[in-house]
Amino acid sequence: MKITFIGATHEVTGSCYYLEAAGHKFLVDCGMEQGPDYYENKELPVAPGDLDFVLLTHAHMDHSGNLPALYAKGYQGPIYATEATCNLCDIMLRDSAHIQEFEAEWRNRKARRSGEPEYEPIYTVADADAATKLLAPVDYGQKITLCDGIEVR
Repeated sequence: MKITFIGATHEVTGSCYYLEAAGHKFLVDCGMEQGPDYYENKELPVAPGDLDFVLLTHAHMDHSGNLPALYAKGYQGPIYATEATCNLCDIMLRDSAHIQEFEAEWRNRKARRSGEPEYEPIYTVADADAATKLLAPVDYGQKITLCDGIEVR
């Protein structure tokens, strides 16, 4: 097994771990950095489309907030989480996307007046909608086999 710490290595926000195990590539969490940008998450060492699955520990934005951005960059696989986490993410990720788009619109109004380049939101409501369709709810405490050699509870 090989683990690469993508985020939350210097602080508690932005949790994201890339693992290679049993011939598979996957993430545990895909969190958004929150607060001052003292540290940034590293880039994934693989293309998001090469990931087999994502395991989501819980719905807090610092653990799930970058899932729509992961989708926008090509991830199409399942996102395993408890049913409660999936339900919360469905609401939170859409709300976060709305905030991202609203902030981009506000920044771009200012940028146009000052001649600065356009600001792109981290992700859109459409990205959040698509990412939430990848959520694969499992019962709390249920043991699931994700692939040969990898079981989680």
